[in-house]
Amino acid sequence: MVDTVRRLLFAAALMALASGGCATGRAKTPVAPTPLDVPAPPPRIIVPPDPEAPPPPITTEVAPKPQATPPRQAAPRTETKTEAPKPFDPATVGPVAPVAPAPTATLQQAPTATVKEARQKIGEQLKRTKEELGRVNFSALTADGKSQHETAQRFVAQAEQALNEGNLVFAAKVADKAASLAASLRDR
Repeated sequence: MVDTVRRLLFAAALMALASGGCATGRAKTPVAPTPLDVPAPPPRIIVPPDPEAPPPPITTEVAPKPQATPPRQAAPRTETKTEAPKPFDPATVGPVAPVAPAPTATLQQAPTATVKEARQKIGEQLKRTKEELGRVNFSALTADGKSQHETAQRFVAQAEQALNEGNLVFAAKVADKAASLAASLRDR
């Protein structure tokens, strides 16, 4: 029994010590934040437009088609008398004015020398890319590497097709993608 009392007293003392530490703690009071020192915005200088500026470039947008005027709604009739419809007489109708066709957009062509240079650069890039892809050991590549090799070959085919169709912008972008994939495969 004495042993049980000692254990209870020891447990009570331990609890008193543990709870005493929590009772004396205090929460920190929050510190008010200091306001930020925001600088004033810089002065704005507004320059009037140049009256002799060159005209804007011609766009490839097609002018919207003129819309037909909506039919007028007839006012409600107050008469109860009905009239017989008049037969159509073409002599009473005046000549019909011809409708002008909608203006078509004109695309500006790049100078032929620039087009030839661009075609030549893209063709050379595709040739180098094909050579790099030919030097890659396909059987030694991982599954991911093989997928990238096939993707690079598809990019080369797409670039050649776009080059043949005259779409130089797309051909250049796809050729760049193929070249970067081929370069990454060369380093493996």
